[in-house]
Amino acid sequence: MLRLRSRAISSLFLGLLALALPAQAPPTPADGGVGDLLVAPTRVVFEGHKRSAELNLSNIGQARATFRISLVRMEMDEMGGIKELPFDAGTENLRSLFRFSPRQVTLDPRESQTVRLQVRKPAQLPEGEYRLHMTFRAVPSEAPVSQAVTEAPKGIAIKLTPVYGIAIPLIVRHGKTSASVSITAPTFDVKNGVLRFRLERSGNQSVYGDLKATLLPAVGPAEVLVEASGLAVYTPNSNRVVSLPIRKGRSIPPGSRIRIAYSQPVLEGGRLFAETVMTTP
Repeated sequence: MLRLRSRAISSLFLGLLALALPAQAPPTPADGGVGDLLVAPTRVVFEGHKRSAELNLSNIGQARATFRISLVRMEMDEMGGIKELPFDAGTENLRSLFRFSPRQVTLDPRESQTVRLQVRKPAQLPEGEYRLHMTFRAVPSEAPVSQAVTEAPKGIAIKLTPVYGIAIPLIVRHGKTSASVSITAPTFDVKNGVLRFRLERSGNQSVYGDLKATLLPAVGPAEVLVEASGLAVYTPNSNRVVSLPIRKGRSIPPGSRIRIAYSQPVLEGGRLFAETVMTTP
């Protein structure tokens, strides 16, 4: 389930995609009655015979809120950042793969609504994976211009209205698709307590899973140092740099062995994608 708390966003939907970066401090409450939005599920994959899906939107805020729904093209960089790109001649037809309704919703506090999705594949669609993101942008309520601005005899008044939004990936897999993953170049930053490595992806589909780093002591039980849920490497990217901070105050002795595992989410089967064992300096 994806939760939106009002935050100004320009062309980037930070950390609110179904990339689910490690937990951060909770965002501040909504201002101006924009409302809080819950979206479930946080990603939709159409493969095999699946052609339709439903999203549940819920306003958990204290004010009535309106959200405009649209499809956008987004790409990931090797650090896991997501940015919106314009459609071009080669990607414009991706929008025709998806149909959805409604395209705008207005929700009272504690009210929910369903968005229905359908995929229509053209007859000559090449084999592979196709992806867009569905965005939910809050429509700001109109507020009266301040008295000071309306009475100003000279100059130009500029009103900046922040737009809040989130996005989730919609993925279509057609024909034979597969991917393999490996964990490479693991290092441990002793000074800052950060574990870094690369997720190397190959194949014609993206990968999405959970990470777990476990300390393997010479004596005694293993200890989970850090976990991160919902990390993806999207096509066409071949790798992603991951940094996992070990919990504050936990020192790791030199020469310690740490196992890093990347697995399918438990609710999707929990299959192990890749693992490696490193020794700290």
